[in-house]
Amino acid sequence: MLKKTVKAGYLFNPSIPNTRVLTGKYFAIPALFTIDLLAVVTSLLVAFYFRAYLLQSLFPTLFKEKLLSGTVETIWWFPLVMLFCLVYENLYAKRLPFWTEVELILKAATLAVFFSVVVLYLTKATGEVSRTLIIIVWCFEVFLLPLFRYYGKLLLIKMNIWKRPVIIVGNGEMSHLIARALEREKTIGYEIIGALEGEKKETNNRAGSKMYFPFLGTIDEAEKVVAFTGVKDIIIAMSGLPSRHLVELANRLQPVVGNILLVPDLFGLSLSGIEAEYFFEEQTLLLHIKNRLKSLFNRCLKRVFDLLLGSMLLVLSIPVLLVVALAIRLDSRGPVFFKQPRLGQGGSTFICFKFRTMYLNADNILREHLLSNLEARQEWEKYNKLLGYDPRVTRIGKIMRKFSLDELPQILNVLRGEMSLVGPRPYLPREKEQMGDWLHDIVVAKPGLTGLWQVSGRNQISFEGRLKLDSWYMKNWSLWLDLVLLLKTIRVVVKREGAH
Repeated sequence: MLKKTVKAGYLFNPSIPNTRVLTGKYFAIPALFTIDLLAVVTSLLVAFYFRAYLLQSLFPTLFKEKLLSGTVETIWWFPLVMLFCLVYENLYAKRLPFWTEVELILKAATLAVFFSVVVLYLTKATGEVSRTLIIIVWCFEVFLLPLFRYYGKLLLIKMNIWKRPVIIVGNGEMSHLIARALEREKTIGYEIIGALEGEKKETNNRAGSKMYFPFLGTIDEAEKVVAFTGVKDIIIAMSGLPSRHLVELANRLQPVVGNILLVPDLFGLSLSGIEAEYFFEEQTLLLHIKNRLKSLFNRCLKRVFDLLLGSMLLVLSIPVLLVVALAIRLDSRGPVFFKQPRLGQGGSTFICFKFRTMYLNADNILREHLLSNLEARQEWEKYNKLLGYDPRVTRIGKIMRKFSLDELPQILNVLRGEMSLVGPRPYLPREKEQMGDWLHDIVVAKPGLTGLWQVSGRNQISFEGRLKLDSWYMKNWSLWLDLVLLLKTIRVVVKREGAH
């Protein structure tokens, strides 16, 4: 059975490399270590010249050259401390998604600066050190280390150094989700060379994924396929498999591979802050799940974040607000702002501010358009929006919607405490019945100016899809997740992804 199966797939296909001849794995960690060292040294050099020339020329009385030269001689060991902190955060032991890696780099860089300052105080060398330079080094490290790592890993993958072959043991939608995730997170370096499934299939080329990987055999033949290919990493993604069979499968494969990545069929469960515990004698695993946004401390932390960043955004956006307001006045009759009731925290309603993008008689225009256009009516029923042509939108309104400029006044809602910078979508009161059981999860927190729905397809996601994303965000909130979503929102708005 095995011999017949693999002839059609991996083992006799010369276009797919034999994993036994891939020697790059021995150079992967040293190469990554070298990339990080280069990034840290570059950060030091750039920070030095930034401090020595730019700041010193602008503020000569505050920044002295003598102190700067003393700093370089005193903290020559700083790159070694930074690399040690990267090791401490397991950044050489794990293959991580990009934003998870950025979070750990931020922690490592902060820890390195803290440790260095402590050493300088203990050795009484603080008088010889430019504290400004240390802060600038931290800023450049937080930016340059992820940048160097990202492009460095892509280069190492092309050189077959960071690339690591992996086999998926799975079926249906689960294996498709894993393939799509690995396709998106290229710097993880996992290359799917084939799949093992419960029944024979010619290929595994799932809809929505560009990745192709052949069928290597059935699950019963797993040990033989692994032994022949030499693959050391296996991803088990079996949806609907009874837990007893899943444990048996993992125990069978563990002796013949180096690493097993198990994808549990627990989609929609809170992942952030989850803690695994166990009873040793009963061999029972416990998952401690927390709802972080129900914590008073976390809600206060999120509010402080909104106030600080929201105030900065309001000041920076004042020129844009004035220009857009003038354009709306010149384009059509009516007020500059559009005020609409929306669902807020706890299910209460508040008045949401937006720039007006529609004509004053928008409701009548919509009613006539839906009556005369079947496709538009079906679109409205599915998305609660018109994704294509919308006769209600003004000329300047189309431009504002493409770049999400119409939502800028919601910064006022954020500062007033009615909204958050990041959160669930601000739903309409009439959508309350459609939200069903999702409502109780979503109204725990304030609606957001942006959110997971904004960076995951925006208007192209169905109404139910938006509810699922908002519920997932509520269960997995963290301050770092808010920062990531804000950064991703910038990319989405600039590229106009999913905008209508």
